Amino acid sequence: MINHESIKSALGYEKIRGVYLTIPNGLKRFLLRGIILFILWQIVYEYYLKPSGFIDSKLIEIVLWGTYNILRLFYTNLASTGYNILMDGRLIITIAAPCNGLELMVLYLGFLFCIPTNWKRLLVFSLSGIIITILLNIARCALLAVLYYHHHELADFMHHYLFKMMIYAVNFYLWVLYTRDSQLMKN
Repeated sequence: MINHESIKSALGYEKIRGVYLTIPNGLKRFLLRGIILFILWQIVYEYYLKPSGFIDSKLIEIVLWGTYNILRLFYTNLASTGYNILMDGRLIITIAAPCNGLELMVLYLGFLFCIPTNWKRLLVFSLSGIIITILLNIARCALLAVLYYHHHELADFMHHYLFKMMIYAVNFYLWVLYTRDSQLMKN
């Protein structure tokens, strides 16, 4: 027969329970909402959105269109085929699903949905955050294309680290602005 008290003791149940009881209720609700949203997003994306490819392809098309048109302001020798941009007949950038900004937008929106506030504030921050993220991603891809063409040795570092940190910093700042007057901070 299993002794439940010895299992609780071995797992440090009382210590975990003590820590849990010290967590403010607002933070518990925030974390619970976040976990539920994460699970729901994973199910919806993996089983419905990803197989159809619709949302990924539309976001890629938006980013590709914006990137191409920014580059057109400075370069005349451009071509676009599929999800690629070529300069002087040389591939300089491919916009792929991981680069379309969807994950970042979902992360941003998920955080907003976890913070209690009114619908108007949520709507304003949601729309402005998505637009800002798309515009930053277009600028990032345009800069990456220029780097891949002129300074290939810098492009990988900028792609994988610097530009990502910059975009995450902007999203973090938007979160800070959003939480300033939220009900979570008041509680």
